[in-house]
Amino acid sequence: MTTSRQPELGLFVTAVILTVIGLWMVLDTSYAQALYNPHLAHDPFFFVKRQALGAFIGFCTLSLLLYTDYRRLRVAAIPALLVGIGLLIAVHIPHVGIRMNGAARWIRLGPLSFQPSEVAKLCLILYVAARLSVPRLESQKEPRRSRRAKTAVSLEHLAPVLLVSLLYLMLIERQPDLGTAFVLFLTLLTQLFLAGVRKRHLLLFTGMIAFLVLITSLFGRASGNRQERILAFLHPQKDLQGIGYQIYHARLAVGSGEWTGLGLGNGREKYYLPQADSDFVFATYAEETGLVGVCILLVLFGIISWRGFAIARHTPDRFGALLAAGLTALITWQAIVNVAVASDSIPATGVPLPFISYGSTSLVLMLADIGLLMNIAQQAALSKRSAVEKISAPPTWEGSS
Repeated sequence: MTTSRQPELGLFVTAVILTVIGLWMVLDTSYAQALYNPHLAHDPFFFVKRQALGAFIGFCTLSLLLYTDYRRLRVAAIPALLVGIGLLIAVHIPHVGIRMNGAARWIRLGPLSFQPSEVAKLCLILYVAARLSVPRLESQKEPRRSRRAKTAVSLEHLAPVLLVSLLYLMLIERQPDLGTAFVLFLTLLTQLFLAGVRKRHLLLFTGMIAFLVLITSLFGRASGNRQERILAFLHPQKDLQGIGYQIYHARLAVGSGEWTGLGLGNGREKYYLPQADSDFVFATYAEETGLVGVCILLVLFGIISWRGFAIARHTPDRFGALLAAGLTALITWQAIVNVAVASDSIPATGVPLPFISYGSTSLVLMLADIGLLMNIAQQAALSKRSAVEKISAPPTWEGSS
């Protein structure tokens, strides 16, 4: 059957197109800075070569996950959860964690370095899917509420998920990396909602997160930086050479693209944006491709979101459905937040654009997400095929002696 051999081919092609666009944008935005950087041996292809290596590893991981039944991952949920916590703590260990610009977000293992928060996001999504795939249901005391009770998750069963999620979000926020924590929070909220968690429990979770963010923003070590980002968002023109510098040039880049853009490679603001190849790569893309290119990019992300949630909806087992929903929500929310930041719709958060921004760890994990989604779709198709063959099989009659 074709659907089982080539599951979600459109999803794979979309991921390939986004990865190719990302490789070009990394080259486009990093070529000049790498060429004139003596620490990079004046190699203009330094960053794109590393990104290409990440793409190669990512597609290898995608292939591995495509041919590994995702249901086997369920038994690895608790170990993965502990690994994620360990990695988030390890960023603060001397000679293991790497501190750059006042942030401890990387771990170095020999010549390799990676962001543990990217791995931790996948670990937490896997744990939530496994934990809530066999929920303890509310007692059905009233016949009128029996239908609602069948889909509700009890607070007793939900409590470990909320506590673990709070721990993950706090560890990521302490790096400090509020942007990644915010994206993960939105992902968890989507996953919990689709799992049937009651609205009052979602409001409780949201209130707890809002309270912790308020406290850390007022008294945390990164409070000054966050206040500056809010001021830059509200009044970027007041300090164009300071806190408003990056937002101002990002707005110029997005606005100057107009309908068809300045042409690939002809962007000007990439020479002024400090993070033109990572957090603000969308600004350069919009400048060079215009509204037409932006619409194409948004359609590509829309395809991933549409197909991902469709896979979650049609997956027969609850674990696969919640896992697919979490992975899709992660990609979708991360793309929305990055585009919103680059277009000056929300304060800067430091979240990469999936498949596009420079960052090998993020690219590998995003392609791994696609591999898992394709695997879930493949297993769902095989299950439906087996069910149809079982129903359509002719009955067998045993003769009586």
